[in-house]
Amino acid sequence: MAESEESGTTVPAEGDEERAGAVAEADSERPPISRLSINEIRRLIAGAPPEPGDSFWDELTSDPRKGVSAIRDGLVRARQRAARERARLKDLRRHEAELWAAGAGLVAGVDEAGRGPLAGPVFAAAVVLPRNLEIPGIDDSKKLSPAKREELYWRISEGAVAVGVGSASEKVIDEVNILRATFRAMRDAVARLERTPDHVLVDGDRIPDLGVPQTPIHRGDEQSAPIAAASIIAKVTRDRLLVEYGARYPGYGFAQHKGYGTPEHIAALTRLGPCEIHRQSFRIVHDAGGGFSEEYRRHRDALLSADGPEALERVSRAIAGDKDGLDPFELSKLRRLYKRCYVRLRAGLVASK
Repeated sequence: MAESEESGTTVPAEGDEERAGAVAEADSERPPISRLSINEIRRLIAGAPPEPGDSFWDELTSDPRKGVSAIRDGLVRARQRAARERARLKDLRRHEAELWAAGAGLVAGVDEAGRGPLAGPVFAAAVVLPRNLEIPGIDDSKKLSPAKREELYWRISEGAVAVGVGSASEKVIDEVNILRATFRAMRDAVARLERTPDHVLVDGDRIPDLGVPQTPIHRGDEQSAPIAAASIIAKVTRDRLLVEYGARYPGYGFAQHKGYGTPEHIAALTRLGPCEIHRQSFRIVHDAGGGFSEEYRRHRDALLSADGPEALERVSRAIAGDKDGLDPFELSKLRRLYKRCYVRLRAGLVASK
């Protein structure tokens, strides 16, 4: 049975009448519960659990055997769990419902995966779910087992109105920093949706320069179904890539830890040094690679020692001529240091070490 959206009264849900007819027919063909063993009852209800109001349920209620009482209590608990899950799923759509009521047609959820690891790209996904789609078990990807994430990945992919996936490589992360790289991946994910959303719900911080109305939600992957869906899509997509990297870069264990800084990963990093997918801008990776180069130290000291705009410009030209000898992280740090020194000199200050 279901409630009418307009009146709130209970009305027959689609399929209720067919089920009632099927239950009545089955009841007429089976022997009384009192003549069945406990195992026979379990097998009988395995495919079609009875519900309150069925004659089968009434017989279970009146049967005095402890085994039958245990079966009935288990059915009650299962119904309670199902009711809680339905309420949770409804609550996960409340942000979309408010936007739909305000006139938004398509509402996308956006989330990322892979901000914290020491290696590999950061991924983001954008997902638009149909208004009437329920996906039991959907939740923040970090709360789910790998097998459950895979199951939900396919259910989301098959049922969604649109799915977009974006990423930013470890090289981009080293060049612009992880936060900017994450925002870039999120914008890319939204841009890759087959249909442009009217509004975006995003986990965490507002996405700069998105070009679409958005609402940031703290812990959104626990509060919103489309954000949770996006977290699952992004996480599974990234994990699959890191499994491939595990075969391509043996010894680091990427297939197991997915690039995160586990003790096993750090031990491998210390033993083998960084590989090309490690994020050099992360301190532990940079230190494992030997720290800053002599070229970097020389240019850094020259920037800090520059006593005027002309001297600063000479150092800038020297850095540009030596950029092939600097890794992206070092080059990025020197560029940021140049900007800080320029601002200080323009303000009449001398940069100090």
